[in-house]
Amino acid sequence: MSKLSNFLHLKIYRRTFLLYLLVVLIFITVMIALFYSNMVSGVLDAYAQEAEAGFSQGERQLVSVTGAIDNFFTHLYSSSATLADFFRFFGATPEAYVRARLDAAYTSPDSYLTSCNNLISDSGFTIRHMLYYSASGIVDMEYNASGYSRCRVLEAEEAEALFGGAYAYTKDIHKSASYVGKLTFLLDLSTPVAASLGEEEGACLITGSTRTYLGDPAYEGLNWEELLKGPGLGRVRCGGTTLVYRARVSERFSYTLITVAPAAEYLTGRLNQFVLFSLGVIAAFLLITFIYVRQFSSDSSFIESILHSMVKAQSEQFVPVDVGERDDEFADIAQHLNTLYDNLDTLIQQKYLLTIRQQQAEMQRLSAQLNPHFLYNTLERIRLRALSEGARDVAEATAALGLLYRNIVKTDPIIPLSRELEITEQYLDLMCFLYDEQLLYHLDVPEEMGSILTPKIWMQPIVENFFKHNFQNDGQLKVVVISAQRRPDGYLLRFFDNLGSISREQLALLNRQFTPESDASPDGIGLRNVYERLRLYYGSRVEMSIGNQQPAGVCIQVLLKDEVKH
Repeated sequence: MSKLSNFLHLKIYRRTFLLYLLVVLIFITVMIALFYSNMVSGVLDAYAQEAEAGFSQGERQLVSVTGAIDNFFTHLYSSSATLADFFRFFGATPEAYVRARLDAAYTSPDSYLTSCNNLISDSGFTIRHMLYYSASGIVDMEYNASGYSRCRVLEAEEAEALFGGAYAYTKDIHKSASYVGKLTFLLDLSTPVAASLGEEEGACLITGSTRTYLGDPAYEGLNWEELLKGPGLGRVRCGGTTLVYRARVSERFSYTLITVAPAAEYLTGRLNQFVLFSLGVIAAFLLITFIYVRQFSSDSSFIESILHSMVKAQSEQFVPVDVGERDDEFADIAQHLNTLYDNLDTLIQQKYLLTIRQQQAEMQRLSAQLNPHFLYNTLERIRLRALSEGARDVAEATAALGLLYRNIVKTDPIIPLSRELEITEQYLDLMCFLYDEQLLYHLDVPEEMGSILTPKIWMQPIVENFFKHNFQNDGQLKVVVISAQRRPDGYLLRFFDNLGSISREQLALLNRQFTPESDASPDGIGLRNVYERLRLYYGSRVEMSIGNQQPAGVCIQVLLKDEVKH
């Protein structure tokens, strides 16, 4: 158990082992399910064969009975004495027929009753009624399972009631080539069916609207109608017992037979096979798992020693990995790791520390050179000099320039959009001083955008682009507008002026630079630089484009998309 917990401690083995468990459990489940399904199918097949044999036996018996009836009629018409006795029997009352038979004139051995009794006996008493229909009425010869018979005259309704649950086999009767009536044999279908059932089986015989239950009476409460609607072969529960059933339809004799039997009779041997198979599969799985754990537990311990050595190396306390007698890929990794740390230690001592000291000295020298305080002091002296000479506007411009530079240098790299607009407005105020009454600007940005965080100093280069390429000190009125609006997908900021234009080819070239796929390098503080800085911060949420205004001017658009909420 400790070996299992040790090697599961590593993610690489834990994931592999859990995946292995999942695959094996699915495999075992599928195998057991398939074997169980095959076992159930085998049970159903075995019962289906047995039920088919019983059904065929009953069919053969009924065929034999109908064949015997055909032979009976062949004999009847081949013997004039028997045929004459047949008409005498059905042409008189039973008492008159008996007196006539006792009369010396009717001593013929060919008796219709004798042939009839032989037919009934040979049918296994399957024939229960013989109905003779003639112009004078209906005569019924009735037989029970013991061979007892009686003869009676019936009404049509009484004769019709006898057909329920029986198969009618009819023969026409002719005398001197003239039709005189018909003889209908009613075969009791339950007799051959009952003979084909086992001791624990039950059956439902359906003939028309008649239901006859045979065999074990415990099964009479089954929902036979549902079984009849089923696939014809399957399993069903009855009183806590699983039964197998089979439904067959006799096309020749017009009946439906549903038989049931306890499934346990057919499961015993197969169930033992199923249990042995399941235990064998589980035992094989456990054996393979044990071998798997045993094989990789030592590897997991060795990997942990490698990881421990690497953790120690981070605190400059590297402990070499003991390879021992291992001679595999893990041992090669450990040996290379030991060599790597030895080389790194030498490199750190000889080169890295020296390089760090040199870099620190160089950074201190550069920091001293870049100290901005001298610039602030210089601008302040210029402002005081301008005030002393009465150049108040020069003094204000100098103060504004110092404030703008201070904001640029000392402001955090990430600021609210309102702060970025403030810095841009300070720049535009300086440009108004330079261009005097030739320049007008307008800011139209919703207050709700003021809290959006953004990289600092990206609006000022966009605005400066107008002065660099489109504006000249030529007396024309120059207008710069910064506007923003809320769109369904984010905020759109537009920077545009009223002078200048760009050719279609140049626009296509510039807009290709505002894509992540562009291989153009940032050009100083130009528009490509602005796009790269925005993309580094916003990622795929920023889009930038440039186009011409109508009738004149250039427009630069920046779309800040909303974050997608999942």
